[in-house]
Amino acid sequence: MPASDWGALFRDGRGAFTVILNLGIGLHAIDMFLISTVMPTVVHDIGGAAFYAWPTMLYMAASIVGSASGGPLKAGLGPRRGYALGGLLFLLGSAACGASPTMAILLVARTVQGYGGGLLLAQSMGLVNDLYPPALRTRVLALVSGVWGVAALIGPLIGGIFGEIGWWRGAFWTTVPIIAGFTLLAWRSLPQAAAAAVPKFPIRRIGLLAAGVLSAGIADNVPGLPLKLGLLAAAVLLVVQTFRLDSAAASRMFPPRPMSLLTPVGTAYWILFLFSMTHTAIGIFLPLALQVLDGVGPLAAGYANAALAVAWTAASFATSGWRGGGQTAAIVGGPLLTAISLVCLTLGIATLSPLEICTLTALVGFGIGASNLHIVAQTMRIAERGHESLTASSIPTIRSIGISFGAAVAGLIANTAGLGGGISAPTVVTAITWVYGAAILAPTAAFILSLRIARFRAAAGEPAPSVQVVPD
Repeated sequence: MPASDWGALFRDGRGAFTVILNLGIGLHAIDMFLISTVMPTVVHDIGGAAFYAWPTMLYMAASIVGSASGGPLKAGLGPRRGYALGGLLFLLGSAACGASPTMAILLVARTVQGYGGGLLLAQSMGLVNDLYPPALRTRVLALVSGVWGVAALIGPLIGGIFGEIGWWRGAFWTTVPIIAGFTLLAWRSLPQAAAAAVPKFPIRRIGLLAAGVLSAGIADNVPGLPLKLGLLAAAVLLVVQTFRLDSAAASRMFPPRPMSLLTPVGTAYWILFLFSMTHTAIGIFLPLALQVLDGVGPLAAGYANAALAVAWTAASFATSGWRGGGQTAAIVGGPLLTAISLVCLTLGIATLSPLEICTLTALVGFGIGASNLHIVAQTMRIAERGHESLTASSIPTIRSIGISFGAAVAGLIANTAGLGGGISAPTVVTAITWVYGAAILAPTAAFILSLRIARFRAAAGEPAPSVQVVPD
């Protein structure tokens, strides 16, 4: 099977799987982008301005918990039931969002929706490992990356259309029939594993992880630097404790030593974590910089973030066929390009034109996309025997934890640099310079770790392409 044959993703019974995986991830991704666009209309309609950021924060926290639950649920329920459960919860949450009469109900609905979305995301990554041979994984992962790029374009568009006509509920209701059809397709098409005992659900570890993520999420919203730092420290300790307890559990949420720099998987996970911190820090403050410093309108400034997502997608497609030395070049060169581009962006945030800023942002995304694709494929290939599917399904959790900590740290730095005192051009320049300057450390560290991944690859050798029988 030629590695360059995109058509192979739709042959030998894989067509339905490819559609299901991309639809599941696409629905989750679009929802993440559209909520920020409709929130002003939501608050105007049902109130709750004090909780303006909570629908996004709770969705992300629930998504992380759902991602962490994906492995145990898939092990106990099988691919078909596990994936359908995620679809049903996402469907229920979406319908409840559209029907919410108050902010309190909307927050509950967003939590349910986020948990279902996290289940879909984690199990999608697990199914990439289970249903596609190694020679095709970079191709299907490139398609997944393309879905995120498309979501970055159409999510704000959907939200903007319904926000403009004053019917924000329509942004959620339009997805309901699509989610229902997708869930039915998954139920009819995905393989059902042999009956197995449902493992004990990791309630304690899930609770600790959720508490850690929420601590990081609300750190930016509490008064006083000591309390902010205390919440961040608590978040780190809670997540570390989750990993510690998981290492001794019979039914695991993560592979062995998931964040150990002494193992290939742990090193790869750290790179994915650092990439998530990088793009989150940029994405939060880029629209603010363009609006305040360059007078760009809100919609155009919001779409500037799409430059990163589209470039990420372009890099994934451009490098998806690279093998051997080319793959190593993408893994190592990606974070290096990201770090250099972010240095230029930091130094020029106050003087560059909007077009130049978007170009540098796109280069940041291109670097992440080129490396990320092959890091994920490499992580699946080097997973410990018996933990292959769990390793793949844990990747979204690691990324989401990186997003949460990236947002918390960026917000802390920005407020410490004076942004909390008011939004003026000098304050924005100072705050974003500090945020982006600190963010340079993440891709720099990822570059150093990518050299270790390259050494791991060289020591392990390049595997021969294999053919995997797709279950009926």
